[in-house]
Amino acid sequence: MNERISKAKRLEIANVCYANVAGLFAMFQNPRYRGPNFTWEQFIEHCERMSVHWMFIHGVRGHKESINSNAKQFSREIAQTLVERMS
Repeated sequence: MNERISKAKRLEIANVCYANVAGLFAMFQNPRYRGPNFTWEQFIEHCERMSVHWMFIHGVRGHKESINSNAKQFSREIAQTLVERMS
């Protein structure tokens, strides 16, 4: 079921994603917090996976499938943008 969500709800989701992805990105700038096999591609995938948990932690309410699919998309896009602009 693909339920449309409001612009305000999309902004709420985006704000949660921005805060969490940016925080992780800043932390991983320090090599001490990365493992020996760390890649920035793994970082992007990690952010996409974690987005579902961030929606739960921050209490984003609404149609769960729509919220989570938007969160995954936003988190991936934000992480990719940060990684691309880092270089």
